[in-house]
Amino acid sequence: MEVNSFTLYRQKRQRERQLNHVTHSSAVVNIKLDALKKLAQALLVEVSSLEQNKGEVGRVNLDLSEEVREFEADLIRCALVKTDGHQAQAARLLNIKPTTLHEKMKRYGIQQFEVQKDESDEPPVEGDAETTICEEGTESTPE
Repeated sequence: MEVNSFTLYRQKRQRERQLNHVTHSSAVVNIKLDALKKLAQALLVEVSSLEQNKGEVGRVNLDLSEEVREFEADLIRCALVKTDGHQAQAARLLNIKPTTLHEKMKRYGIQQFEVQKDESDEPPVEGDAETTICEEGTESTPE
């Protein structure tokens, strides 16, 4: 009887470990899938942006102020993507005041970023949200 109860205990513990492993593995897979979906969406938007701007690559005259405006607008979009559209957090990330961020968003025509959360968990259609691929450690431009 002692061996039988010990065997039952071992089997019970083994089932618990397997269940915990499956639950943990499922959570990890879901997190990785969500990250890949966001990355794929950002890549599609970046490809679209590059296709639209491919005619500009060969231009000879560069306008520094226009380039700075485009760079600043991209930084703002990047911060909004990283913070899931929270303007106060994005402003903190850019080291500017929230009111300054809001003014710049108006100036550059950046619409309020809305996180797309569908029940189907599919990424939004290309062009629904303004996104860009953001590199870690990107510095903001001065106010």
